Amino acid sequence: MILKKTLLASSLLSGAAVLASLAAPSAALAQEDSAVAVEELVVTGSRLRLQDFTAPNPVSTVNEEAIERSGITNVTDLMQSYPALVGSTDNQDLANAANRGSVGLNLLNLRNLGEKRTLVLVDGRRHVAGDPGTAAVDTNAIPVGLIERVEVLTGGASAVYGADGVSGVVNFITKRNFEGLDVRTQYGFSDEGGGEEAFISAVGGRNFMDGRANITGALEYSNRDAISPYDRDFSRPGNREVFVNNPADYNNIDRGPWGDTTLVFARDSRYIDTALGGGVYTRADFNSGTYSGVSFEGDGDPWVDGLYTGGFSMLGGSGTPTDLFQTELVPGLERWSAYVSGTYDLSADHRVFANVKYNNAKTSFTSQPTFDYGIFVPIENPFIPGSIRADAIAPGGFADPGTDTGLPPGVLVARDNFDLGQVRRDIERETIRTVVGFEGDLSPAISYNVSYTFGKTTEENDELNNRNNLRWFAAIDAVRDPASGNIVCRSTLDPSAVPLGDVFGDGVDAGAWNAAYAGSGAAAGCVPINIFGEGGISPEARAWINETAHSSAEVEQHVLNAYISGDTSEQFELPAGPIGFVLGAEYRKEKSLFTPSQSELLAAQLGYSVTWLGEGAVVQGEFDVNELFAELAVPIVRDLPFVQSFDVNLAYRFSDYSTIGTTDTWNIGGQWRVTDDLMIRGSRARAVRAPNINELFLPQVQTFRSITDPCDTRNVEAGTQYRLANCTAALGYSPLDQDFIDTTSSSVEGVVGGNPNLESETGDTQTLGLVFTPRFAPGLSMSLDYYRITLKDAVNQFTADTIIESCYDLEQPNDFCNLFTRDPATGFVDFFQEYSVNVSEYETAGFDFTAQYLLDPVDLGIQRDIGRFQFNLAANRLTKLQFIEIEGADPTDEVGFAGAPKWQANFDVTWLWNDLIVNYGFNWFDETKRYTDERRASDPNYVPADYWTYSPRETHDIQVQYSFRDAYQAYAGINNFTNQLPDRGTTGVGSTGAGAFTQGATPVGPVGRYFYVGLKANF
Repeated sequence: MILKKTLLASSLLSGAAVLASLAAPSAALAQEDSAVAVEELVVTGSRLRLQDFTAPNPVSTVNEEAIERSGITNVTDLMQSYPALVGSTDNQDLANAANRGSVGLNLLNLRNLGEKRTLVLVDGRRHVAGDPGTAAVDTNAIPVGLIERVEVLTGGASAVYGADGVSGVVNFITKRNFEGLDVRTQYGFSDEGGGEEAFISAVGGRNFMDGRANITGALEYSNRDAISPYDRDFSRPGNREVFVNNPADYNNIDRGPWGDTTLVFARDSRYIDTALGGGVYTRADFNSGTYSGVSFEGDGDPWVDGLYTGGFSMLGGSGTPTDLFQTELVPGLERWSAYVSGTYDLSADHRVFANVKYNNAKTSFTSQPTFDYGIFVPIENPFIPGSIRADAIAPGGFADPGTDTGLPPGVLVARDNFDLGQVRRDIERETIRTVVGFEGDLSPAISYNVSYTFGKTTEENDELNNRNNLRWFAAIDAVRDPASGNIVCRSTLDPSAVPLGDVFGDGVDAGAWNAAYAGSGAAAGCVPINIFGEGGISPEARAWINETAHSSAEVEQHVLNAYISGDTSEQFELPAGPIGFVLGAEYRKEKSLFTPSQSELLAAQLGYSVTWLGEGAVVQGEFDVNELFAELAVPIVRDLPFVQSFDVNLAYRFSDYSTIGTTDTWNIGGQWRVTDDLMIRGSRARAVRAPNINELFLPQVQTFRSITDPCDTRNVEAGTQYRLANCTAALGYSPLDQDFIDTTSSSVEGVVGGNPNLESETGDTQTLGLVFTPRFAPGLSMSLDYYRITLKDAVNQFTADTIIESCYDLEQPNDFCNLFTRDPATGFVDFFQEYSVNVSEYETAGFDFTAQYLLDPVDLGIQRDIGRFQFNLAANRLTKLQFIEIEGADPTDEVGFAGAPKWQANFDVTWLWNDLIVNYGFNWFDETKRYTDERRASDPNYVPADYWTYSPRETHDIQVQYSFRDAYQAYAGINNFTNQLPDRGTTGVGSTGAGAFTQGATPVGPVGRYFYVGLKANF
């Protein structure tokens, strides 16, 4: 796949030549000098000029050298290895995404509070979202070669940047006023196959007009092949291990209650009722002597049970192997981007600037096949094998005239339709972003900045092999043509014929049957298919049944921002110095539109699923917000004993939303420099997250649910102490004194969708930390910070059951009781609304430790030239990650579960000696739980002793770089050179929670040992 991309790669090389023409002649700096230079950086969290180790909020920085030395060309893969962003999702995590549109997105998740609560900026400005209907930015749209550094701020930043940064901010700082030409190319591959990657990046810039103007351009291309489950031993079908109930215990008549059996690892887990060639029900009472009641395999052989392991699973036997239902471990991804920026000094004090970026990303992803639980096949179908037909018409069979089944004579088939083709999704995303503005100085102490940002993301999603259910069932309903004797579709002979479909699933509504879409009639071309046995579906039949469903989405953003910043030195100064300030205003508009496929829209009109994708609806919405903001930096004290300085930082923002009204956010922070060696810093902040477009404007569509009524006499004593009294008040009598059996709860009408009455989420952040920069160890900086983030009124969407239970299990009045109604005459639940509501709470807390040490052996008295050394450490101790679904509910503790280890550390050391640089990196991820502590306490033998937790995982990386001819650097590296693999019973894909068969991919995903080589040139 990579070798086929030479045309685009050569085009990029040609573009690099154009960039070279922009590059002014300049001598490249010596590599070792640039590598050890210590540069003070203006950091994220304020528009005032604050430095990395003097900021009131904890800020960590990842610079360009760290990105290049990692050998990683996807920035989220790198950031995910840092403790604060461990919960971020990259291609590995999204391979199993429930949301089919999110495949291929790379989304940052700060402090495990969710992507929608992490604000991603580029050069301190908002970036258009990559996930339609949300504010989540796809970092694929940020060219890696353009990044100068990435800054990560913990805690609420709404007062400075506006809503969404409840957990913090990730700010990508790009190269500006660049001079010269940098070209980097890299090729990498996995030791075990799959995942080959080609990468090329070129950045060029030049000053002209005596230095008054600069133009900078960048081109970047990368292509990574997919990694299939067949590429890895631990996921290869037939070899994948999963936890199952121990068959020796589970099938023992003396075993304990359900769930008390010990789990064991096993291979060849299969479903008990479906098969590749079909599992056929022939007996009307489903009593065939098998676990599920299936009598035959589709080809007519008797059904063979394996060892039953509970639920719908067995080991061995006739069923479909469960490990066939795997997707790519890592989807393929191809992306390219182009960027150009320019600045022009109108005068010594005023400048105009502009930049524009285009990014294109394509990903492809194979999903599971279609499946059916009970396709009705009339007994006259000529494809039914003789053994199956004979058993079906025998006494007690589905086709026995003396047996009343409520169905015509026939059989039922449960089938996994791999031979119809697996659904494949091809997604293409385009991002355009442009920024134009003016900046300058109003006086020596006061500057200004005015900018307009426009961004647009478009997404085209093609879903291939999307089954047309109507044609599928019509093709199955085959008969013999009495005139020719050929096997044809019944609808070819009788256009009014309507098959029953799947009686346990996608049944066909005869009243809403769409004959045109089903392909009824002699001229429609219906191709009959044989579903009895595997491989009986011809290519012609697949082409007639399957279609490509095309959906699209677009997101648009407009931001107008203006502020002045400076200090009061020209007007007045406090005894400790002038007051720094920022005053500004911002207008922002966000728009999002999702358009489903035509077949999904048709399904919504007809009221039943005409394709495998089901029903769909247009999601459209927009909002705008007007904001005023201010910041102050007040010096309180200077040059006292043990108080070299004490400063206070204040920030405030007033926001007026078209959707939720007004909000106020604020931030207060302080820095106390005790001595030259020690500083104490802390902050408190109030942040908000406004509900996004999906949460507000998702269409409210009709649905039906099976409801478990908590007031039913059989359930009323199973709730909290409030349930009985609340139910008695609602019904007018006690369900214990008079039987109340809700007989309509099996199918209750309701609506599901967005909630335009949502309010903002509110987050409070506290941080307190120490910064130690000892004079006795020049080059050493250490920090220890405590953080605590509490989020209230979090948006959460509940099921109908949870809504009704919460109404009666909590003190009344509460908001849940407004989301359903009861029939006044019967008391039965007759309507519900599944909306998002502001009721949940999150809380997280922990300690961050960072250390940086730039060591020159000369400072230790070593005169021999042995080079210099850089050491970097980032570690985290997570003390709390708690979720409260609704007020009054018991909190769920998520510390120590997948994606949220108690301890995590990232360390690297770099040796710089003449033209040689050697970098070693180490990532460590503490053990995490597979199952809850409650499960372990109640059943200590539930799993083997070594598998209550996922084992600690670690990776070791190394890169060697050599500079030659002043302008070139050749490098090679191995990531995960010890070939650390995902823990037993996992694939390293996804973050599906405790007890699941997969775990978060960090720090060990399915890639394994990865080799790469590269070449850089600087002119």
